[in-house]
Amino acid sequence: MKSPGAAESRRLVVLLEAALLREARLWKVPVFKNGCIQGADVSSSQYQEIIFWLGEMNRLFHFCPETFALGVCVLNRLLSTVKAQPKYLKCIAFTSLVLAAKINEEDEVIGSVQDLVVQSGCSFSTAEILRMERIILDKLQWDLYTATAVDFINIVSWQIDGQTILLFLFFSWT
Repeated sequence: MKSPGAAESRRLVVLLEAALLREARLWKVPVFKNGCIQGADVSSSQYQEIIFWLGEMNRLFHFCPETFALGVCVLNRLLSTVKAQPKYLKCIAFTSLVLAAKINEEDEVIGSVQDLVVQSGCSFSTAEILRMERIILDKLQWDLYTATAVDFINIVSWQIDGQTILLFLFFSWT
């Protein structure tokens, strides 16, 4: 098995450095203080439940892992930016996933927002999702893309002798 050449190694370093710079600029996670997200009334157990639920929705809609990862990043950035109430958490999370899908998925996979709402069995309306989209886009200055762990794994994967080798990076998400 031969290792990548110098040009491929330099390209990999450039890609990783660019992704890390963007991540450092945009990455935000909710900070938990006294069992709740700082600045919100969302508990750590509510947050954990909503992440698991997002994973279920991602599987239900047959979205790719990159969509789930980006949806969680959008949710985290919003929760670290605004004071969210628990009653809106599911709508915020669902909308974050829909926005991530609009970035990562093919149009044929996504379907309409109304179809996604019906398919999910959620109680919110299409109008509520569209209104939440505008709120999220405004709060995040229309810059939704954040490097995710999946992006880093994709960057450092390469073909060697016909076999795909993945280097798994471990990140500290604190």
